[in-house]
Amino acid sequence: MMLALMGCMCTTFTACGGDDDDDLPGQEVPGTVTYYEPCFDWGSNTDHVKAYMSGWDLVETSNDYAQMYSNGRNTTTVTYAFLGSGHGLSMVTVTYITGNTQYIISEIEKRYNMTLTKDEASSKKGDTVYSGNGVIGGRTIAVLLHSTGATVTVIFGIPD
Repeated sequence: MMLALMGCMCTTFTACGGDDDDDLPGQEVPGTVTYYEPCFDWGSNTDHVKAYMSGWDLVETSNDYAQMYSNGRNTTTVTYAFLGSGHGLSMVTVTYITGNTQYIISEIEKRYNMTLTKDEASSKKGDTVYSGNGVIGGRTIAVLLHSTGATVTVIFGIPD
């Protein structure tokens, strides 16, 4: 179920994302994107996430089950999914417009002390998938990274 949701989110949001030089938490790398650390307060409600994302634009189609934010220049999007019986935060997707996949992988591995492994079976030229697991925000989280060469989409989710 989690992999199916991740796959749907990955293909749905690969058209959004990107370079980000706002004053956001992260490390600037010249000529590329800034890694953005989304809210990882798993199980939290929509109001908590709204407070965390203050300064970002909430997309009008957001609802009690999903909130999508844009950094104002539409270069990075962050989508939060509130699933399960309590509708608590259970999945986060961050999409960047960049071809610099290695920088995003490096930041994830360094920040969350995990290794992302290329999924050869799911990857093809210009469409590469990496995955791994680690503890983020006190929970074991599955991470799926999908790179198209022009976008990098990272999905963080509580595994089933």
